[in-house]
Amino acid sequence: MTRRPSRLTLLETSGQKLDIRAHQRTYQGAYIRTCLGCLSFSLIVLKLFTAQFYHIGLVFNCYGLLICGIAYLRSKNMDLYFHGPTREIECFKTSGNVVLWLTAISLGCYITLLTLISRL
Repeated sequence: MTRRPSRLTLLETSGQKLDIRAHQRTYQGAYIRTCLGCLSFSLIVLKLFTAQFYHIGLVFNCYGLLICGIAYLRSKNMDLYFHGPTREIECFKTSGNVVLWLTAISLGCYITLLTLISRL
C-alpha cells in the first residue's frame, strides 16, 4: 500500500508555499465569499419580505450551505490537488469534479428559484 505524501513533505521551498497560499486565497476565498453572500441574502429575504418569499430565502439558504460544504471538502483535500512521485510539485490536478458539482447545484437552485418566482 503506497502512502500519499503529506502536505509537509510537498512544501519545502518558499515558492511552493506561495503557490499554495495563492491557490487558497483565490479559490477557497471565493467559495467562502459566495457562501456568505448567499446566506446573508437569504437572511435579508427571510427578515424583510412577507411569507410569500420565504421559499426563495430558503432556497438561497440551502444554496449557501451547499457551497460552504463544497468549500470545506475542497480545503480538506488540498494536498490532493498538488501531487507528484517526488518531493517536487510536478503536476497540478484540476478541480473538474468540484466545478461539476457547483454547476449541478447552481442549476438546480436557479431552476427552483425561477419556478418559485413564476408562481408568485
